[in-house]
Amino acid sequence: MSKKWIYWLGAPLVLVLMTTAVWPATYNISLSLDYTGPYAVIMPPFESSRKALTAWWNETKGKKLGIELNYVGYDMRYDPSVVASTWPGILSKDKPIAHMGLGGPDVTALMKRLPDDKVPMFMSTATYGFAWLPNTWVFQPRPSYAHEGAGFFNWAHQNLIKDRKIKIAAINSKVSPAYVDMINGIESFCKATPWTEYLGTEWIAMKPVSLLAEVRRLSRLNPDFIWIATNTAHVISTIQAQKELGIHIPILMASHNGIDMSTVASQDIKLLEGHYDSYSMDPGMDPNVPGAKIVIEYSKKLGIKDLWSNLSVQASLMQLMVLNAVERAAAKVGPNKITGQALYDAMFQGPLTEKDLLGLAPTMTFTKDAPFSTKNLRVKITTVKGGKQVLLTKDWVLIPDFPKWVSQ
Repeated sequence: MSKKWIYWLGAPLVLVLMTTAVWPATYNISLSLDYTGPYAVIMPPFESSRKALTAWWNETKGKKLGIELNYVGYDMRYDPSVVASTWPGILSKDKPIAHMGLGGPDVTALMKRLPDDKVPMFMSTATYGFAWLPNTWVFQPRPSYAHEGAGFFNWAHQNLIKDRKIKIAAINSKVSPAYVDMINGIESFCKATPWTEYLGTEWIAMKPVSLLAEVRRLSRLNPDFIWIATNTAHVISTIQAQKELGIHIPILMASHNGIDMSTVASQDIKLLEGHYDSYSMDPGMDPNVPGAKIVIEYSKKLGIKDLWSNLSVQASLMQLMVLNAVERAAAKVGPNKITGQALYDAMFQGPLTEKDLLGLAPTMTFTKDAPFSTKNLRVKITTVKGGKQVLLTKDWVLIPDFPKWVSQ
């Protein structure tokens, strides 16, 4: 056979091999959304950040690795029963290598299933006491909401109220086990911390018409702070009730209902004057953080108008954990062999540094003892002064030692 014929016979094979080498391996990642429940108002910016970060990764790192990530979303209405009933269909239809959860209902419904299903779940939220377990297949970028609240109270103890106990009250709802867990956690913290005193909780509906009676009862206990880590409706209703009563008791909020989100919900940042929020991540106020630059750039490319915010940080942190795990897994098992197990194993290969997380959180080190990094626990705190959101301090604030409050 002539050399010419050998060339023409071999050429198609070479083309097939070249095509195979560059053809992307596509993987599904499922995610919980809420367009019909209590967090419907924050879904558009939450989704926008995810789409921008996905476009960036697929176009840059994914393209180099020969991997394309496809996201499949489901409206779970922030309801554990909906999550539980939808999950078997997700497994059989989408065969995801990871799931991105929205909050407590996802953890409640899936925590015990995930080790058997071999699908790790990544969260944007803080952790819950009932999830503070080993080998859960849940990964969260922050400690519990009670931890994050304690970080603020630690700052207040060192800077505002040094000579007596800090008196803490709360407004909460029993609609979700995650909400109830927040109260159990802060009560446990106060029992173990001599410079705090817990006064009590007002349990309310998810979307109250008025909180005048509840706020009046709490005010009679003379709290220094009212902790609300549930939703923006609770924050706004509490502030409105205080105005009707002619009082001001500073409210401490979390990330998902904090100054940024409550401003979006109320359309009036001045309403939040003199109140605070506290959480273990960048507050989303600086557009020059590496993660912010990427999301802003790709949002423009995609025609997305939502601006960089606190919610963008939450959405981005959850996804960055997934993306880093995919990159690690690809290096370990190859781009065509990535599974949920490979992603799970990748999370324990070493710290996720601040650089890995694009400046959106301090370095995290995951172990199989907890769903969150138990090292370097710190928060950032913001408040509203003169109608503007400002950092209380540029430095990360230490979270004090914290006892477990759920017996396993």
